[in-house]
Amino acid sequence: MSLRRLFWLIAFWLTAAAIALLSAAPPKAGPSHIRIPVWVESANSGTVKAADMSATLEGSSSRVVGVKGPGDDLMLLVVLDLVDDLTLNAVAKQALMEQIGRLPASTYVGLMRAQDGLKVLADPSPDRAPVLEAVQNLPVSGKAGLLDTVEASGRIADAILNKASVRVAVLYVTDSEVQNYREDFTNPVINSSDSHDLSRRFPEALVQEKISKLKGSLAGQQAPLFVVHLRYRSDRLNEAYQIGLKQLAETTAGTSIFCRSTAEVPDAIRSILETISTHYSVTVALPERLPKTVQVQLTASGAEGENLALSYRTRLAIREK
Repeated sequence: MSLRRLFWLIAFWLTAAAIALLSAAPPKAGPSHIRIPVWVESANSGTVKAADMSATLEGSSSRVVGVKGPGDDLMLLVVLDLVDDLTLNAVAKQALMEQIGRLPASTYVGLMRAQDGLKVLADPSPDRAPVLEAVQNLPVSGKAGLLDTVEASGRIADAILNKASVRVAVLYVTDSEVQNYREDFTNPVINSSDSHDLSRRFPEALVQEKISKLKGSLAGQQAPLFVVHLRYRSDRLNEAYQIGLKQLAETTAGTSIFCRSTAEVPDAIRSILETISTHYSVTVALPERLPKTVQVQLTASGAEGENLALSYRTRLAIREK
């Protein structure tokens, strides 16, 4: 089955069956393996293979089933959440098109939009023309959608990851601010005459609560999440929101970049795509009995037998099938 057809089947299944899945009782069977994104930080490490790696889950040795590295296929799901400054977003769109155009043919790029739920703009494909055209023609309007769609995009990514022998990553390019969501995160003052009103003292409480819930959900996501935010905002509420976005990415072993000027945007997009392209996806077998959240330890040896420096997530929630 082609990666394009697989993506569409998964996306259709997740959309059509969402209500049924949420209402159904969760099955008892657990997954047989997990996929862990890893970066090799040692210089001149060469290509790391499964035989070079060992894994420990909750203190017990686990078998490394397979390793997909920078030379293997990558499915990149790009989600655009652009609603504000036309000039800023024109720079971002141009930089994104240039960097996508430079990706190797082994990278399948799919494009979605975050406004009013996830919308597929271009099928995942090594053919760059449809993606570049969709980026170019994307309207910059609407409400911010990152918080509303990040769970759904992650589940699509994980479904692909579990069905296909590819690396998978999700990249959000966003200019979102917390006041531009349909949901009100401003935590307005309830009693303006009461100086002890907690809503006055903690205006960021609602956005922090939303982020906390999403972190709990993303703790079981295996595909890494990356965020390029085009406009850093320094007010208290947006700082809490931006800290939250950083935490969401880090929960999945991904990273985030926040641009403080238009000039920083092209390099931010280039840097994040380089980070995505260089990650390994390590498949580790799971024993039958594990707690809901496991401690992960990975080691790898280089060509000369030396231990390689690795960067990866050390805790992962185990989702039921």
